[in-house]
Amino acid sequence: MKVTAAYIQTPFQISLKQVDLPSPGSDQALIEVLACGVCGHDIEIGESLASEPRAFGHEIAGVVREIGENVKHVKVGDQVALESSSFCCDCDLCRNGRVDLCNKGAGFWTGLTMGFSDAMLVPGRCLVPAPDMDVKSVVLAEPCGVAVDMIKTAEIGLTDKVLVVGAGIIGLMGIAIARRLTTGAVVAVNRSKGKLSGAMELGADDAFSSNEISIPEIGARFGGFDKIMITAPPQVIPDCISAAAYGGYIAFIGSDFKGGGVVPIDTHALHFGKKQLRSSFASPAMYFPQALHLLKTGVVPADKIISHTFPLSQIDEAVRVMREDRETVRKVIVIPDSKFKA
Repeated sequence: MKVTAAYIQTPFQISLKQVDLPSPGSDQALIEVLACGVCGHDIEIGESLASEPRAFGHEIAGVVREIGENVKHVKVGDQVALESSSFCCDCDLCRNGRVDLCNKGAGFWTGLTMGFSDAMLVPGRCLVPAPDMDVKSVVLAEPCGVAVDMIKTAEIGLTDKVLVVGAGIIGLMGIAIARRLTTGAVVAVNRSKGKLSGAMELGADDAFSSNEISIPEIGARFGGFDKIMITAPPQVIPDCISAAAYGGYIAFIGSDFKGGGVVPIDTHALHFGKKQLRSSFASPAMYFPQALHLLKTGVVPADKIISHTFPLSQIDEAVRVMREDRETVRKVIVIPDSKFKA
């Protein structure tokens, strides 16, 4: 089967190629791609992580077109979301109930094609049924799973005051979910002011630009935050420790591959403040059924999350908008040309 697929190489050299896909093996499925989201990690790949041309795109909604003989939980014609990686079920970590620590399972990161294509071969294990859902909701399952992992890491309680740092896609989803979990204040902070309106739409009680008021000042204004979720570069962690209440939890998912991953930490503030700094890293991909339910019920509303849609033939423009349009971009999705409707 010949398909069109996007490849990327640092620095942001994107090309469309014709790729021949073989028939699926016994544990594989052939997926017709319906849509794929542009992720911040795709930007990191294009910026510094792709020394050779590689397929990319991992936030995928699709339809099953062929299955191998060992794939039993889906059938041809089913709409699915795709886990970018899974756990193996066989190692000691999995058998001891820590599937969240296993990265030995199936994945599609090294496939001939990925989400920015017409079709792809994937391990059957990666397929999660997503029936009776709008495609634009299904494509958000992967990033929503990341937000759910962050929410679980933060352990938000019924009356917690919550600060969400960074109003990108994961931050916005975190706000929407946190709003359902606590009766306390949910507050957002973002460097650029353009995204603050999105935070308010998704359920924040208040939103601030860190260019106008510092994170510690916001913490003081609200008497300290019980739970803080960071979806911003690691450099903000020290300020977030200051903004946390006594006994507060700080969960973070931000990364910086340009040398900003090492930051100074006031250990006294953590120790004597009984504060906890926790990392959230949704690998393997998890919580897809919960994420799909949140999207299907509108707790996380796709229409307020997705801001731009492009055909696959304009993948370079989709990536450019994601990189440069900091004020208005939320989630950019790419749809194969044969399915795209302007």
